[in-house]
Amino acid sequence: MRHPKLGAALPLILAVGCESIDSTTVGTDSIYADFAATSDGSQTHTTAVLRVGGATSNTFVNLEGDDVLRVTSGDQTQEMTESYVGDVYVYSADFDLVEADTPFTFSLERSVDAGAPDSTCTLPEPLDVTSPEPDSVFSRSADDLTVSWEPSGEQDPVRIIVQGDCIWRTEIDVDGDPGTTVIAAGTIESISEDDPQACDATLTIQRRRSGDLDPGFGQGGTIFGIQERTIGFRTDP
Repeated sequence: MRHPKLGAALPLILAVGCESIDSTTVGTDSIYADFAATSDGSQTHTTAVLRVGGATSNTFVNLEGDDVLRVTSGDQTQEMTESYVGDVYVYSADFDLVEADTPFTFSLERSVDAGAPDSTCTLPEPLDVTSPEPDSVFSRSADDLTVSWEPSGEQDPVRIIVQGDCIWRTEIDVDGDPGTTVIAAGTIESISEDDPQACDATLTIQRRRSGDLDPGFGQGGTIFGIQERTIGFRTDP
């Protein structure tokens, strides 16, 4: 899958013709939720995006009135902070908890109905990137890119994300957790086919653990605990 480079919480900005809706006009049974708790080893960044109309909808929910999103881990509870780009609303909170199996509970609290107080996930085992070396240089058209991480052999699936200003964002889901995979030459594509450029890029390896979404979200959704590590490299045409 390929996308232009975007922040981790905002690939949805790509949707054309986005709009937002006041949460006080929407029942929880009409909301689709995306939750994530993502650790980089130093902190865990939790995010929430709510939409009306299902997984492919471009209508984002703006929390108003007494509607609020909170995240709890252990004895710490934080109200999530709102940010937005245009009509895309994202809610976030940061924790200094990064250990494997640390639980996070997302709660949509409101008075219009019972809300959705109990969407839960836990962090998977952490990992480290062992290949490529930081600041390596690769030709995306001519060079295979070997990606390795440790430890391996866990039950949670692995995703690799490559992005940079001159390339399409590329996401690769790896079967199992083998500890190594090869991104074949030509897989990473230039944004400009007529005038391909060199640029700095990042490679992120994620270990992703699915959680349990509160059934109050009538349109469904996703929830993941994620451990991710990122290195920088140079990509040539």
